[in-house]
Amino acid sequence: MCCIFLASTSLEVLSAHEDEIWSSLDEKTKTAYGKEYLEKLYENFAACASRYPADLGPVVAAMCSALFSKRPRSRYIVGRGLSTLVYILMLLPCWMSDRLSVALSPTNCDACPAKL
Repeated sequence: MCCIFLASTSLEVLSAHEDEIWSSLDEKTKTAYGKEYLEKLYENFAACASRYPADLGPVVAAMCSALFSKRPRSRYIVGRGLSTLVYILMLLPCWMSDRLSVALSPTNCDACPAKL
């Protein structure tokens, strides 16, 4: 189920899984995050879904490789032209590379869990 969720940018597929994901969570997690947090994540994704490629299979494959590898690499580059950006980020101090990464990110970071 989770791989289907990650590998698809179809808003219809994601909307269909929203209630399923919420109902599968335990009460402690539901209380900590709140339904509004999950809904806000979906809204943020829907707002920038047009920027994502239709097939996120390479991203999911890189994540699986990292999870199941005995010695995972520190970075997995997925996509064309990203090796230059990753190289530049490696040269910058952490605080600067973090700010640049957030600035370049297509997602909106205004969602906040209920207990924070």
